[in-house]
Amino acid sequence: MVRYSLCFVLFFLVTQRFVSCEDLTETQINKLCEDLNIATCDQCIQAHPDCAWCAVPLSGAKIKRCRTHRKLKQLGECPSDQIKFLESTTPAKNDTPLSEPSLSQLGPVVQLQPQVIQINIRRGDRVKFNITFRKVTDYPVDLYYLMDLSHSMLDDLKTLQRLGQSLADDIKTNVTSNIQMGFGTFVDKVMMPFASTVTEQLQNPCAKNQEDNVCAPPFGFKHQQSISDQVEKFRTSVANTTISGNIDSPEGSFDALMQIAVCGDKIGWRADATHLVIVTTDASFHMALDGKLAAILEANDMKCHLSKGANPNLPADTVYDKSKYLDYPSIGQLRAAFKDNKIQPIFAVTKEVRSLYEELRQLIPNSYVDELANDSSNIIGIISAAYNQLRGKLDMSLDENIPPEISLRYRVLCPNRTDWKNNSLSCDQIQIGSEIVYEFEAIAEGCPSQNIMRPLTFTSSSLQEDVKIFFNFLCNCECSKHPVVSSVNCSTNGSLVCGVCECDSGHEGAQCQCIQTQADVSLLSQCKQNGENNDDICEGNGVCECGTCVCNEGYRGQFCQCSSKGCPTSNDGICGGADKGTCENCDGIAKCNCKNGWTLHPEIQTCNCHDDLCKANVTSDVLCSSNGECDCNRCKCFNDSTIYSGQFCDVCINPVCKPVVECEGTSMQSCAQCVNEAQRLRENQNEKCFDKCADIDYTLLTSIPDCTNCFDSSCSKFCEDIDVNIAAPKDCQAFLANSECTVQFDIVWRKSTNDYQLLVKEFDKAQDCPQPINPLLIVLPIVAGIVLLGLLALIAWKIFQTMRDKREWLSFENEMKQSKWTKGQNPIFEKPSTRFENPTFHGN
Repeated sequence: MVRYSLCFVLFFLVTQRFVSCEDLTETQINKLCEDLNIATCDQCIQAHPDCAWCAVPLSGAKIKRCRTHRKLKQLGECPSDQIKFLESTTPAKNDTPLSEPSLSQLGPVVQLQPQVIQINIRRGDRVKFNITFRKVTDYPVDLYYLMDLSHSMLDDLKTLQRLGQSLADDIKTNVTSNIQMGFGTFVDKVMMPFASTVTEQLQNPCAKNQEDNVCAPPFGFKHQQSISDQVEKFRTSVANTTISGNIDSPEGSFDALMQIAVCGDKIGWRADATHLVIVTTDASFHMALDGKLAAILEANDMKCHLSKGANPNLPADTVYDKSKYLDYPSIGQLRAAFKDNKIQPIFAVTKEVRSLYEELRQLIPNSYVDELANDSSNIIGIISAAYNQLRGKLDMSLDENIPPEISLRYRVLCPNRTDWKNNSLSCDQIQIGSEIVYEFEAIAEGCPSQNIMRPLTFTSSSLQEDVKIFFNFLCNCECSKHPVVSSVNCSTNGSLVCGVCECDSGHEGAQCQCIQTQADVSLLSQCKQNGENNDDICEGNGVCECGTCVCNEGYRGQFCQCSSKGCPTSNDGICGGADKGTCENCDGIAKCNCKNGWTLHPEIQTCNCHDDLCKANVTSDVLCSSNGECDCNRCKCFNDSTIYSGQFCDVCINPVCKPVVECEGTSMQSCAQCVNEAQRLRENQNEKCFDKCADIDYTLLTSIPDCTNCFDSSCSKFCEDIDVNIAAPKDCQAFLANSECTVQFDIVWRKSTNDYQLLVKEFDKAQDCPQPINPLLIVLPIVAGIVLLGLLALIAWKIFQTMRDKREWLSFENEMKQSKWTKGQNPIFEKPSTRFENPTFHGN
């Protein structure tokens, strides 16, 4: 399936930055142009703006017809006259010079240059072009005076009639001498509820007004004087105007403005003049959908409907004859009419409604609003100020005909400025003779289905001139339009199109030299790896010659499915260089086959690694001391390097791979005994124990900390380097030679050295040697034993005596109970109480 390179519509997902073809490197552009899926000249020139096509009739699959234009010329394989290269250009089809500010030359006024531009642009390319504007002096002006004739404007009409001839003269003096004027008036639709439909009111809407009982019949819009330089006609039209009246406050100014805009022939607008309409009113305006109040449902058609005698009450006047049938125009319709007909409105309104018209000015470009005196006495000043402001400002615009395939950027350099205004087409404070430069950049993001010359208009509502811009998309080669039928280069069995054969039915091959043996079996299917289900012929890497794939340079295989390209590349070349490996890219699976002892780099997958760098001895075949695997020039030790380390995994760092260490009968015990004895005898341990402690890391400590249960800060600092998980500490004890004293030592695993360490406790006679017997330990137990025996004897005697007395008492009690004594008075017994009588008491 043919692939097109969309280099100009790439976007980054994070920044969404526009990437154009100019951002590509030369290598990337070459790759785009030399894409093997490009089979025609049209596809080639659409791939990138720098691509060119070689149209010479050549055979063979190795010919690359599509290359960059510069590369095709450098290689010299293609004659210069056969190189098809289209270049984007911006020729000006109409380039009349700008008029001088004094307008001294003859002919029409020219303020925009060029007038017509044709952009010939290739897909993905960008072109720049400029348009210049020059302000000329005394540019012709057409002024149409539109007046509100509702009864509230009576004083304004009298003022206008009083000015008469002097109005036009003052405008010429204060505004511009090259001016022509027209005149018209408006009231409102002659329908309820906008105006009274009573017969009396239709004849004279002011009949009940005692101040002025003569008024003109109401009307929508009346065109009284076409634009001309005949001042007397203007004065006469104003003088013959009579005030009118209606019911509601809003007026029908929009109906009048629409007719003034679209009835150019009847109004008298000049093609080479600035079109100004001044509206004088003291009321607001009706707009679209207000017509429903009078049952008017048809929208305004934006067409001219001025005719004479349409109003039976005004048979001799030219009036708007669809006032009763069409709704008021919308603001959008009015804006479009002003833009299409180059009209700039000036709203001279009273103070009460100025804010409303200020908002309207925001919606209508190149419009102007000023405050009107109650009697319109300042009308000359308003016209002069509006003209000066409008002529000093220029708002250019582009219509909606920008092709969807074109992305357009622009900026402007205004007078008296040194910097450009991006994305703007507006300038102000423009003086006579000022020049404005507009710069455009067009980018073709695609090709249209039909290359139609679609004009884009660049203009302003304040100018009668415009610039037409035509886009011609260069998406097809000219030779594609003129095929050579039955060409001899195609064996007369096909057409030659830009050097490539398009074979007739039943013929195939680069030169149409092959004939299908069966009508329903294509020779091309024999060149497809998956038969008819595959769209790629020879996998896109060659051409099919009569059912056999002829591969392009660098490809091989029955279907050209294998290539020596596409494999990972390092600084030394593809697969690390030809001396290190070869590339095998078949069916889209690319891999490097390393040779001469080189191996794949795990990250970049090129042959940049060699096994010899993983050998401790180059003459040996052992890699990484059999304790690891070779990973691109470096040994990767087994078990995540927790057992062996070192450049060649030859250093043991775990008890698993070290000899078993015990407390007794080992060099650790001998070393500990020697160090303890040397310290006890105050000798140099290193000298005395040099032989016994060879290759043993020992430390002499006052006390050996318990690192398996360490909560003290003094021991935690020492135990930080002790790993109790890899090897549990061994608490050992041994007797010193020719002595009853012992030595305490521990065997622990040290993290920093990844090896065992011997901890030897310093000699302490009180702790490590047996002590003489203390006499007190003999005497005191004997004395304590004698005293204890005496106390026990006394306690036993006391218990015996108590039990004997108790037994004697019980025997006495029994004898007393058995004896019989004589019962009588005890002679020595006296009663405890005595009774006496009072001799003097005689009562009861």
